[in-house]
Amino acid sequence: MLNLPLISSRLLLRDFCADDLPAYQALRGTPGFGRHGAAAERSPAYSAMLLQRFIEQQRPLRRAWQLAIVRRDNGELIGSVGLRGSAAPGVASFGLELAEAAWGQGLAQEAGSMVLDAAFNALGLSRIEADAGETNLPARKLAARLGFVEAPARNGRVPLALSLGMLGTESDWRLEGSALQRQDGCWRLLSPGQADFYYGNALLLDQPPAQRGREYWETRFDAAFSGHAGIRHRTLWWLQTGEDCQARYRDWLDVGYRYLESVVLLLGESEWRPVPASPWLSIRPLAGEADWAQWRQLLADTREPGHAEADYRAYLQGRQQRLLEREAAGLGHVWGVFDGRALLSCAGLFLLPGMARLQHVTTAPHVRRLGLASQLLSHLAQWGLQRTSRLVIVADAHYHALDLYRKLGFVEAGREASLCWWPPG
Repeated sequence: MLNLPLISSRLLLRDFCADDLPAYQALRGTPGFGRHGAAAERSPAYSAMLLQRFIEQQRPLRRAWQLAIVRRDNGELIGSVGLRGSAAPGVASFGLELAEAAWGQGLAQEAGSMVLDAAFNALGLSRIEADAGETNLPARKLAARLGFVEAPARNGRVPLALSLGMLGTESDWRLEGSALQRQDGCWRLLSPGQADFYYGNALLLDQPPAQRGREYWETRFDAAFSGHAGIRHRTLWWLQTGEDCQARYRDWLDVGYRYLESVVLLLGESEWRPVPASPWLSIRPLAGEADWAQWRQLLADTREPGHAEADYRAYLQGRQQRLLEREAAGLGHVWGVFDGRALLSCAGLFLLPGMARLQHVTTAPHVRRLGLASQLLSHLAQWGLQRTSRLVIVADAHYHALDLYRKLGFVEAGREASLCWWPPG
């Protein structure tokens, strides 16, 4: 649910009330306001009908929020902005209207950004839809600044959609409880209290960074995270397109950035190919500090080159705390393959809206190629597919385990790319 009011530097977004009617009728009644719509929609009666509809939305278990846009400095009502839930899970439609006297001041973008931030964070939505008149160029430009992507016009209307388009990144930040904030040309992803979580404190770009260049995005990253102590790295994520590749980022790599191409894989019940478990192995959730200490040690021992051990262990402590919170909420576990008390392989699986996310799939080097990870993932798939319709896993495009995932039935659903720089250690 939304925790109202939503507040920015200049605006306050709140529920409408009956006393707003005269001001609402006035702002909708100017000739410029309705130039892209029917004249009847500017009438006092039509505005009164809309206001009554907005007030009726304010009931328990509400699925629509059309909020009053109010100036903080003088309390003036200058428009409305909102979301209406659709029949499809995780999807809502978006609409915004602004008084003619408030145009040209960036207030529409400010109000729209607040609502979209709340949509992806507080409401857990994954896709926002809208439309605009084909000739309404100001509305279409606003939509582009907010991150909406246009589809071909139909009957004089341009369909618009806003989604991250990056299922792997989205599943990660939802699992971690990170927060999105819309900015010009990107989203800022922030993981409070986890400054050393490189991929959880990042910019998610609308377009590949090669179009603007390294200095531009470094400046944008530093500005976006100024005031957040401990964030010493820079990370950019984007949806990989066909022409995008590591070779385009040679100047980034030359100053120490790491380029990563990730494959997003999905598994449904119809695709799953189970693997029987060996009777001499024990597969169970981690239980108690002794198990978790082995988990931290296994992940620290198998970490990627370039990560200082002390920093990586601090990161693992934060991850462990978050995973334990999810486990306490009944949303999943980190499982291990044990030989007696010794942890040989591990993986986490946690439920999210409409999916479950696999992560931290790791096997000790001395027991690799014995089928332990296959047995473990098959066990987790059985648990997960009894509770949701699809499992998601993200892997390095050049990772040796991709064949393992595909043999279990995982199917590629997309590719995401990132550039990450962290201080040498």
